[in-house]
Amino acid sequence: MTDKPNGPSGKHTLKKCLCITAGLLLIASVSIGIYAGSLMNQIHYVDSQTAPTLTQQELNSLQVEETVQSRRHSEISVQWETTYAPVAKEDYVVNILLIGQDRRPGETRARSDAMILCTFNTRNNTLTMTSFLRDLWVQIPGYQDNKLNAAYAAGGMKLLQKTLEHNFGIHIDGNVEVDFNRFVQIVDLLGGVEIELRSDEARYLNRALDTQDLTAGVQTLTGKQVLCYCRIRSLDSNADFSRTNRQRKVLDALVRKYRATGITKTLSLLDDILPMLTTDMTRMQIMGYAYELLPKIASAQIVSQRIPADGTFTTPVIRNMSVLLADMDAARKMLRQTLE
Repeated sequence: MTDKPNGPSGKHTLKKCLCITAGLLLIASVSIGIYAGSLMNQIHYVDSQTAPTLTQQELNSLQVEETVQSRRHSEISVQWETTYAPVAKEDYVVNILLIGQDRRPGETRARSDAMILCTFNTRNNTLTMTSFLRDLWVQIPGYQDNKLNAAYAAGGMKLLQKTLEHNFGIHIDGNVEVDFNRFVQIVDLLGGVEIELRSDEARYLNRALDTQDLTAGVQTLTGKQVLCYCRIRSLDSNADFSRTNRQRKVLDALVRKYRATGITKTLSLLDDILPMLTTDMTRMQIMGYAYELLPKIASAQIVSQRIPADGTFTTPVIRNMSVLLADMDAARKMLRQTLE
């Protein structure tokens, strides 16, 4: 027969155990908070409201190289709608815009070469990745209408966010950007990612990178190989469409890599990866989204799409630039479906 701690001594022992347990939990919570805080401090934060902006004249001078060489094309003008549907926002949806920037040697202003909206719908447990093609013709608040990537060149992530919200009626909760050189490092830190290559893609990468390592089929690509893969434009007639499709395939591969890596190893890599990211979200926002969304990514259904979709755009020449003129109603409908 065992003694029950129902006497004064037993109650004292039980109280002491509870106090010790509570103390240990408090210490653990503080330690986790301090560790999480130290991780958050490594991200590069920017105040997007005070980002430097270009004048219209400065923006025009950046785009001289993008103009159509031949002037035989017939020019058109666009009559924009004067009213738009309100920006859609649902409590169970988080929209994060990923921006891949391409700053070339000698340039002071980076270009948004990749723009992918990641929509986390916690109600139906889906992660939808929507690519916006950079040649989309849009209204840019405070500027002339222009190609979508001109918004980032003119006013950084905040103007790009405003442009997407204004034209497509979608609410964006935050922005994360990474330049291509750091993207290479992130992929290498993860040990590469698996991508299924076509035979012509394998030949292209071997030729571009002066190697003979790659063949058709599933290959584990290094950061440099992944970047080269994302930039392929010459193998398909619809070059920019195929390029954004490859970007989404890489992002999907990174999600699968995260699922396979496990939380312990992922945490060990954050010290190296987080300093390579730039965001306009606050530390509290990031920690809140991480707590809410990271566990769900492991089981979320991944959906991939692009704007404009097939059959919903034309390719006119406007102000001597070859552009994509989208059916905006069709684009907004596609984005609203991610909120359902």
